[in-house]
Amino acid sequence: MNKYIISKKLDFILIQFPIWIPFVFLSVTNLFPESYKVVLILYLIFGEIHFGSTFIFFLDKKYRELFQDEKYIFLFWPILLVLFCIFFSFIFSVSAVLFLILLFNFYHVNRQSIGILKLYENKKNQSLNNHSILLLYMISFSLCLIGILKFIFKSDLYFSYSSKINLIIILLITISLLYIFINLLLSDNKDFSLLTNFSTGILIFSPVLFCNNIIDVFAIGVGMHYMQYIAITWTVFHRKAVKKNESGDKQFFKIANLKKIILYLLFYSILMVYFSNLNIEYKNEQIGIYLIPIFFQLIHFYIDMFIWKFSSNHTRENLNPYIFNISK
Repeated sequence: MNKYIISKKLDFILIQFPIWIPFVFLSVTNLFPESYKVVLILYLIFGEIHFGSTFIFFLDKKYRELFQDEKYIFLFWPILLVLFCIFFSFIFSVSAVLFLILLFNFYHVNRQSIGILKLYENKKNQSLNNHSILLLYMISFSLCLIGILKFIFKSDLYFSYSSKINLIIILLITISLLYIFINLLLSDNKDFSLLTNFSTGILIFSPVLFCNNIIDVFAIGVGMHYMQYIAITWTVFHRKAVKKNESGDKQFFKIANLKKIILYLLFYSILMVYFSNLNIEYKNEQIGIYLIPIFFQLIHFYIDMFIWKFSSNHTRENLNPYIFNISK
């Protein structure tokens, strides 16, 4: 029995190996350089749709009840986190806050990549699954460190040895992919989803090796993470709406109408992109993006730690039953 979230084909295209996301960006912007800003804005809107998708969980009464029961987690700490970032920006600089949020971002993205590896893992290859998770952590940490040295600290030491460092990382990625491929080839079960899931987890941050702007890293690589999150979240929510409708919960089905959700997320994402481009200056830095969009992104990173916590009874009851479309 194979487990799929949507279907075999769509899982591969949207979740396991959405390599078309960076290809579309690179192809269009290279063929039509004048379209770069338009394409970038569209990808940013796509990213904000991903951020906003977290909040649609609270259309579900069960999640609103969770919010009420655990205000300490879902209200007190997010407010404290935002206040800390504001305080941090006054003491140091606004861009220093970006460094903290990037660390949270790296953790969040890697956590999802590991989660996807576990969702599709083959129990017969458990040792290889564990090795793949360790390799993914090691390579992702290296890529994140390069991103911090390159874009945040602008380290002269890194730029002096960047070609050698990049070569070492590329060799490490190549050896890891070969190791997983050969082991899968020699195994009795020829399920190569582990290889595609691992490859995507690595490719998400790989653009730090060749991009000169951090925004391009997110559009090209992290765009795959956005696609994975949207595909999984929307599928879970839609499946839950259908099952609740079949059980007689008509109100939830009305609230979870896909058209309404798309309109809400489009409005949310366009608003966030608009705020991020506000021409507001503080300490010689443009801070439009920090006023609202970054804080909502931060809350997305934080809340997701609890919404997708599979050890939680609430998650097991309200999310687990709706993840897979079981196909024999």
